[in-house]
Amino acid sequence: MEKIVSITKQGQLTIPKSFLADFKILGATKALIRKFGDSIIVEPKHDFWSLSGVLKSRVSLTDKDLKKARKSFTQDWPRKV
Repeated sequence: MEKIVSITKQGQLTIPKSFLADFKILGATKALIRKFGDSIIVEPKHDFWSLSGVLKSRVSLTDKDLKKARKSFTQDWPRKV
């Protein structure tokens, strides 16, 4: 299926309602966008965890490390503000 859409000066485009329905996009959704030759590919990501592997970093943390950091942040940060 193909549709013609407009891209604004700000780089925004409107996705047709039929496409939104096909991909079960009901509201605000994140998307992965990538260049493929002369094309732009937009891949909807329905939740944070589906973005796994999208952001590249040399930092590697275990679930235990992340829980410890979150706990520390919620306890220490409010005291510093």
